[in-house]
Amino acid sequence: NKLIAVADQNGRVEVWDVKTQQPVKCFQIATKQPIISSASVHNILAVGSWDKTLRLYDVRSWECFYSKKFECDGSSLHLTPDLKYLTYAGFGNDKCVVLQIE
Repeated sequence: NKLIAVADQNGRVEVWDVKTQQPVKCFQIATKQPIISSASVHNILAVGSWDKTLRLYDVRSWECFYSKKFECDGSSLHLTPDLKYLTYAGFGNDKCVVLQIE
């Protein structure tokens, strides 16, 4: 299934099935902060929020398996197609963070 994630200014994320045009999951991030970036590759959903926190979710279980606060707003987020690296960038002290995903 091809999924698409949309978010609102209150930290609520809705995940939709593109084919059926139906929601498959809705969840709220803990801080209820606006979502400012997201990316998804191979069952991983990466979400950056206004509170400068990057979260990674496994869309098969919807478990948040990684959460870390950075010193940038995270307005840009990218996962490589092979899911080896993630870039998280924005304004702040950590202007660009490159993470290796294991």
